[in-house]
Amino acid sequence: MEIKQSSLLTKKSKPQDLCKICDSNLYYNKKVTKRIGLLDVHREITGWICPKCNSEFDLEDNIVYIYGENSIQGKA
Repeated sequence: MEIKQSSLLTKKSKPQDLCKICDSNLYYNKKVTKRIGLLDVHREITGWICPKCNSEFDLEDNIVYIYGENSIQGKA
């Protein structure tokens, strides 16, 4: 008599990469993020922006500017 092993379905939790301001999950996959990169004139990465709340961070995830839904912004 052959005994088959049963397996339970388990939920895999997705990796978390949360924005410090709005708690939006910025994780996309192992190679791509939802973060918007900021470049200087020499095309070097200087920071990133959260696509959900538009807050700006440096490369060490320190807050540079906090923008929210109610912030006043001009057009360039």
